[in-house]
Amino acid sequence: MRKTKGGRLLAVLLALSLCTGALGACGRNETPADGQPGPEGSGPAGQTKGRYVERTTELPAELADGSVIQVYAVENTLHMLVMKEQDGKIHLQEWVCEDDAFREVTRDWLASLEFPDAEWIDAKLIQGADDTQYLYVGYAEGASSDGDTPSGEEPSFMGHLWKGTAEGAAEITPEKWTVPDEQWGSYEMIQGLAALDNGTLLVLSYSSVDILSGQDGTVLESEPAFGMSYEGSVASDGENVYLCASDGSGSQVEKRKEGRKDGALTIPFPGGSSDEGLVVIGGSGSFSLDALKDGTLIAAGETGIFRHTGNGPEEEWEQLVAGMETDFSMPDCWCLGLAALENGMIYALFQTNEGQKLNYYEYDSEAVSEVTQVLKLYTVYESSLLSQAAAMYHKAHPEIVIEIESEYPQYFYGTPDYDTVYKKLNTVLMGENAPDILVMDHLDMDSYASRGLLEELSDVLSPLEENGDLLANITGVYTREDGKRYVVPLQFSFTLALGRDIPPESMSSLEAVAEFLSRTDYSYLGNQTTEELVDLFYPYFCGRIVRDKQLDKEALKRYLGYLKAVADNSGMIDKRPEDEISYGMWDLSAKAKLAFYDADGFSDCMFPMSIVDYIKGDFTVFENGFTPSLQTGICSKSEYKDTAADFLRFALSEQVQDTETYSGFPVNSRSLQKQAEKDRSNMTAVTSIMADDGSYLEFESKPYSGETANRLLDICRKVDTPVKEDSKVREVLIESLGGYLKGTETLEDAIQRIEDGLKMYLAE
Repeated sequence: MRKTKGGRLLAVLLALSLCTGALGACGRNETPADGQPGPEGSGPAGQTKGRYVERTTELPAELADGSVIQVYAVENTLHMLVMKEQDGKIHLQEWVCEDDAFREVTRDWLASLEFPDAEWIDAKLIQGADDTQYLYVGYAEGASSDGDTPSGEEPSFMGHLWKGTAEGAAEITPEKWTVPDEQWGSYEMIQGLAALDNGTLLVLSYSSVDILSGQDGTVLESEPAFGMSYEGSVASDGENVYLCASDGSGSQVEKRKEGRKDGALTIPFPGGSSDEGLVVIGGSGSFSLDALKDGTLIAAGETGIFRHTGNGPEEEWEQLVAGMETDFSMPDCWCLGLAALENGMIYALFQTNEGQKLNYYEYDSEAVSEVTQVLKLYTVYESSLLSQAAAMYHKAHPEIVIEIESEYPQYFYGTPDYDTVYKKLNTVLMGENAPDILVMDHLDMDSYASRGLLEELSDVLSPLEENGDLLANITGVYTREDGKRYVVPLQFSFTLALGRDIPPESMSSLEAVAEFLSRTDYSYLGNQTTEELVDLFYPYFCGRIVRDKQLDKEALKRYLGYLKAVADNSGMIDKRPEDEISYGMWDLSAKAKLAFYDADGFSDCMFPMSIVDYIKGDFTVFENGFTPSLQTGICSKSEYKDTAADFLRFALSEQVQDTETYSGFPVNSRSLQKQAEKDRSNMTAVTSIMADDGSYLEFESKPYSGETANRLLDICRKVDTPVKEDSKVREVLIESLGGYLKGTETLEDAIQRIEDGLKMYLAE
């Protein structure tokens, strides 16, 4: 079904893929009598007996024509909210799972409600005091399943709240939900809600945290949600409400008595900087939360399932099962909800490309860890593809665990401390605890290879290239003059040049751009600072002006001439105002006529392709270059070299590379073809862009054509020049080019400044 949680300004449906299992269990209790077992062997810890295990229970055939949109627990019973379409209307049902069987228990008031067959719909059923039920439903008012209103006006996403009574469904929607926001023009969008034993409801929206009367929906208390980023998981034990929150100090659970901010306690997640040796529950992805009646919290995410007894903020989280033992570690398996039962059972509902699957986690006193090999993988940045590969490899080889250590999260936007990274890595590589597998992004690969710290990989890669399994235009670039290679990228991206009133061939290289812009008075890129212009273009000529620790002054002179032509057309400024940024892709709808976009996959290209269609422009790859990522090698000191090589083959296989991770194109040729042909007809995203007259309009990004997909596929098969960055070269260029680009210094002066600035660096 196309129905999914969504909103007026954001609705991205991501196609997911994962094969489902078919084990059966529902409501079992095989845990010790207290229902709170401790995981004696939940990780890679030898042959210890007793641990939590993941299994899958098959959903009943009666739900095949519907979707489970919520799971929640009532003591030792699993409840589900099910959405079904009938005669052009949406109906909701409540199901329970008892004694290994599913049955429908929909109450009359819920059965009496029906909703329009809207494209975006969100619903949640909660149970409050005295067994009273409440239903939240949000959908686009007046919209049909194609998202349009009969009048042609844009539908508005709006939420409603009902209370179940003996007489029927009583709507108690708060008045503030019916009034559009003055600034954005949209209605209140609800992230989560919970019922308390005192008869009130707590509602979390993107703008506020409200306490409502359970009788009539009146807002009793309200506070803005600014300054703290709250996520959608809202849980309650009846007396307290638990909100997942994050601020500058990190992520935490906020425990509010009766939902009130005053006196709230914060329970830090087991997370923090990597040197503290802590684990972030969600990893690079999101997490889910549930609470038992006694205040015990269950949290689950990419790194595993955790429990907190609720005895206080100082209490430590306990890992029940490691992430790699679960589908939470799979980036292509999206968790829709978590339900923890009083008997210790935990349920998780997942959405996959194959449909929905319901997993359960229970303590098995006889379960034994089979791990006999533990390999360490080191990477500066964590990666969802690496996590997925490690989890899938462990499932295929239960006796082997790939432990991943990273310094920074996948979406880290600060400045990495590479001095510290190098010192740490050099120390461990010289010691007995050296990693078995190294991801060399942003590291000096040649230095490690020349010191004999990396294994030669031709035996692994050459057969795969000869069979056509890999894109040789990407992986073959790593072959050195002596015929050897020591790393291989698992993914890559490339830069798209997007433009209007400029042909593709005139934006395919810095030379072509410079030549075209020198013939026009219109500022295609808008004004630039020296730093912005260097950052935009230097990666494409960095490797051509510095080779083998030598500065090629002729090449430098040539590229600085191109840069000057672009600067003359753009107009140079010393500093950009704090509330202003340089032109980008979205500015092509207004003043910009040329922009560059780092394409990280076929789905990621939906945005630039949509804007190109909107401006009736065109696109091409810039400098025929690609940016490699997850450049992986095997440490020569590893005692598990054969296993490491087998894991590398696995990471390059279709089984892993078929999944779109939105962080790069696959280097597996068949996976690339599959992703290019993937059906994206159900994907859409909505944002705001500026029109020519300066006003803002809502812009919908939609899937591109098969012809465009083939053009992108052709680019992937032809790019053969790796983009190179060097922080020292960048620093010297920025320091040396200001006067030259503004026209106050000569080219010779600029070259001399650069030569002086790099002299000691190149001599090292």
